[in-house]
Amino acid sequence: MSKDYFQFKQFKVYHDKCAMKVGTDGLLLGTLTNSINSKNILDIGSGTGLIALILAQRSPNALIDAVEIESDAYEQARSNFVISVWSDRLKIFHTSIFDFRPKKKYDLIVSNPPYFINSLKSNGKKKEAARHIDEQFFAKLAVKVNDLLESDGKFWLILPLIESDQFAKEALHVGLFPEIIFNVHSFDHAEAKRKIVAFGKNCKTVAENKFVIYDSPGKHSAQYRSTVKDFLTIF
Repeated sequence: MSKDYFQFKQFKVYHDKCAMKVGTDGLLLGTLTNSINSKNILDIGSGTGLIALILAQRSPNALIDAVEIESDAYEQARSNFVISVWSDRLKIFHTSIFDFRPKKKYDLIVSNPPYFINSLKSNGKKKEAARHIDEQFFAKLAVKVNDLLESDGKFWLILPLIESDQFAKEALHVGLFPEIIFNVHSFDHAEAKRKIVAFGKNCKTVAENKFVIYDSPGKHSAQYRSTVKDFLTIF
């Protein structure tokens, strides 16, 4: 991997101008999301554009919109879209999701959102904007997603466990219900560090799954390899 970009099998992601670099969270959200038969996809807080690009590869019939508020990240994602072979299906908007007013609804919405409350400051203004939220962010996000989502659509997101549970409470208030959960563990014996959750507008039995990244230090699990093999050049 170059310090400026990450090379995937079918596309390249430059991330030298983004506060948040290409990482495992975005990779797993993009590859585990059920995007089969999706026609209109929205990526909230696109960053480098990684998740949108993964979904473009996996969903050949989908039109994908992305929203990014931070200027450098927006420009980087836009450039990454332009150089991809799916540039005609990818579009990015430089705006907050809360100011985004599309003329259509989406059958799939995805997000790898910020999750640190603003009282916990990080170094660097761009990274702070990329990772920090105000206390009402999850409530506002749930309302916005519910408004933009088709009646049979799905909203997939990845968060740490505590923040995922916080969002789930806000989602219930607007009528979004968890349908699928992936508890993501670094190792089989370790506690989960992330949750990937799919929400829908109908209350259903939740399908809960365990996802393990490593069998041992430096050795990826068969589950991980199978999930990302179409994207990472190491497999």
